[in-house]
Amino acid sequence: MIGVLRRGGRVVMATPAAAVMAAVLQAGCHSTEPVRSDEAPATLHVTVLGITPGRGVVRCALYADRATFLTRGGITEGFSVPATAERAEFELHARAGQAVVVSVFQDLDSNGELNRGALGIPIEPWGFSGKPAPLLPPSWSACAMVPVAGDNRLEMHLIGKAR
Repeated sequence: MIGVLRRGGRVVMATPAAAVMAAVLQAGCHSTEPVRSDEAPATLHVTVLGITPGRGVVRCALYADRATFLTRGGITEGFSVPATAERAEFELHARAGQAVVVSVFQDLDSNGELNRGALGIPIEPWGFSGKPAPLLPPSWSACAMVPVAGDNRLEMHLIGKAR
């Protein structure tokens, strides 16, 4: 089961394990052991470029599990902002050393889905982290990235034009 937490207009999706971890942290779990780099927090500062202003919203999602990649249930953190400028900024949170995928798309009609044409090719502008093939479905191996502890910057250019 996935719970949805809203904070200041942001929607953060969390698994039950994350809820348990949050409860443990709130209870004051302290350790004298150093944090391993692959357990340290990583912040992804995502800049999305190529937005058509005034058309719908820009959606950004973080996937942290290959098995649930590209499913709504697999989104560990997701946000949307109105498409008011040619660029948008998002801040996502992951664990250093853990492979993740960032996906973005401009939801021109604000229906919450990436619209596709007759052959399944997206008809709304989209993008993924890593090196997705523009004419093939995105794969975890092509799109995954491994953030380092601390701040990570990611610039993503939308593929496709607003129609």
